[in-house]
Amino acid sequence: MGKLVKTNLNTHNAKQFVESLNESANSLYYVYLGKHTGFTDDNSPPTANNSDESSFYQQYRDMIYGKQVTTSDIKHMVNKNAWANGTVYTQYDNNEGALSTKNFFVSVPEANGNYSVFKCLYNNKGAASTDIPTKTETAANDDIYITTADKYQWKYMYELTAAEYNKFNTADKIPLVIDTNVTGNAVPGAIDSVSVVNGGTRYNSVANGVVKDASVGGNNLIIELESLVSANVTISNTTAAGSNSALIVERIDLFGKHANGDLYDGNTDPNSANSVANGVVVSANSTVLKVVDIAGDFFGANSTNVVVKGQSSKVLTQVSSILSDTSTISSNTDFYKGSAFTIVHGTGSGQTKTISEYIVTGSARRVLITNAFSTSIDTTSRFEITPKVTISGDGTGAEGRAIVNTANFSIDTIEMTSRGSGYTFASAQVLGNTGIVESGTTAQANNANVVPIIGPPGGHGSDPINELYADTVGVSVDFVDDEGGNTPAKNDFRTVGIIKDPLFANVVLTMNTSTSNSGTSFTAGEKVTQDSNATHGGAYGYITSRATGTLNLANVYGQFHSSLRITGADSTKTANVRTVTTSDKSTSNASTFDQRLRLTGFSNTSGVAFTADETIKQDSTDANGAVHFINTSSGSVMSITNKKGNFLATDTASGTFYYIRGQSSGAVGYFTDTAGPDIVPNSGEIMYVENISPITRDDSQTERIKVMIKF
Repeated sequence: MGKLVKTNLNTHNAKQFVESLNESANSLYYVYLGKHTGFTDDNSPPTANNSDESSFYQQYRDMIYGKQVTTSDIKHMVNKNAWANGTVYTQYDNNEGALSTKNFFVSVPEANGNYSVFKCLYNNKGAASTDIPTKTETAANDDIYITTADKYQWKYMYELTAAEYNKFNTADKIPLVIDTNVTGNAVPGAIDSVSVVNGGTRYNSVANGVVKDASVGGNNLIIELESLVSANVTISNTTAAGSNSALIVERIDLFGKHANGDLYDGNTDPNSANSVANGVVVSANSTVLKVVDIAGDFFGANSTNVVVKGQSSKVLTQVSSILSDTSTISSNTDFYKGSAFTIVHGTGSGQTKTISEYIVTGSARRVLITNAFSTSIDTTSRFEITPKVTISGDGTGAEGRAIVNTANFSIDTIEMTSRGSGYTFASAQVLGNTGIVESGTTAQANNANVVPIIGPPGGHGSDPINELYADTVGVSVDFVDDEGGNTPAKNDFRTVGIIKDPLFANVVLTMNTSTSNSGTSFTAGEKVTQDSNATHGGAYGYITSRATGTLNLANVYGQFHSSLRITGADSTKTANVRTVTTSDKSTSNASTFDQRLRLTGFSNTSGVAFTADETIKQDSTDANGAVHFINTSSGSVMSITNKKGNFLATDTASGTFYYIRGQSSGAVGYFTDTAGPDIVPNSGEIMYVENISPITRDDSQTERIKVMIKF
């Protein structure tokens, strides 16, 4: 029996992990750095294994320090898929079962330094993408989808700031953020594209031109048409003019050669006295111009005999090729009946209506449309007549028009004029007049095979996490210098890990005794819990010592905060917290921890120095550990990891000395007290372990730790 564990189970688990940081009963996660002692081969660190010894007990022994993961330090991650010229991208298809393994979306750099992500809705029948999409070409409300010069159709999904990108970006992953404009404007059950499986034949009912009369006899449903000489011009070798880098919607001139046979003079100017042709650009991108109102020897132009210059932009370019786009409007009544009538340029551009009647009266060519345009058209409006695409299914409102390849009059692509909504299944048909009379009637072409593609549940952009298969969570934490003295930027580290909900070992609360009870009014050993508010609270711990203005707590779960009330479980006494520290350091707080055992009052009694990373052992107890760093600048402190056994502190007053010895250096010394570690050893859960080649810390540098967790 076949079974399927859907990918949205993985993304669900990823969501749960992210949400666990900011939900009301949130978990606390810390990224920790560990293992300053070397591997057998530091250049080839061993793969972490899942044994309890390796992934739990040894992690606590090797742990040096950690920093809390905040909500700004965690993001869903998706494949980077950086757009690359010449790549064939997979288009979204609701029938594609392996979409998660395909390159169906891309990330692109924007001019402002940000990065945008686009989903491919149409890939021009498997052609290579050659024109990069940009956010400025689209809108979050889905009214506009990008159709680039390579005929790819892209759906804008979200934009990353440069800071977000840089914080989480890896070689193959980028972060995902939610654009509420995109999610809020997604259309459930919309049909955004229709695939052409077979283009069929004899789709002859196509035409284009200009509106001659937008309201014949004052009736805005009757429109008179005329042919318009037009061309599609492919350009190259464009030269900017000032801040203008490309031709715009403007009149252009085509200038011939100078008297010496050159296209340009010494100042790189064309021969403006040798005008060969001109026309009006009605649409333009970096490689193709749509030109109308053509005069002169326009179609004889090529890269060797003319230079194109924009009258407004002053931009210069050359012609690579010209393809005539002029059509003859049929003289047969009702030839275009039932076809789509679309305004493609000029006033009213983007609107489509259905032709209910096509009327030929003498030389006049007129269409009767089903209902008036919402934006009135005029004599600047350019039209296209194409076969209409009808959509059938359980939704409503989807309509399209077929773009015909006039070389063989087959359907090339489908352009959706209205995406509709509410579809869970659909079929499509392309109907067009062939112009061929068979048995006394004009035959209809309906043999194209086209398939509607229905968007994901909720519509494109409604759920980017599931739509883009964001089953990886990125954690990015910056260890800035020594974090104000709370984490030692010394020595090096070889292990990165994540720990969940550790217990703090020694939290000190100072209280405002003028407005609340004294610390001594609480009961020794009782549980103390802090009130909750919208963002903080609920922490608890157990009293280890009391004073008038302070409480010392052990086994602390959560984070205590100032200005919130605490209550003793047994005494029922309350107090208002004024300050919180989490270690022997005066600036300490629960955002960081130092997991080293600090041997304070340290004194080296030999003439030999202890060395970093060596093992020390105490003579009388055999307790041992690994030297991380010896601080002699503010009191003498030897900090160690990998503690095993119980070290005894020297009592100089009584003359009771307990010596420690460096097992490599032979150095000898003692200490008079201890501090730390800050969290209770073996408390919490180790969630992630990664061994890496050593990274050396320094007080003047920041280590950005990036962890990718795939669910």
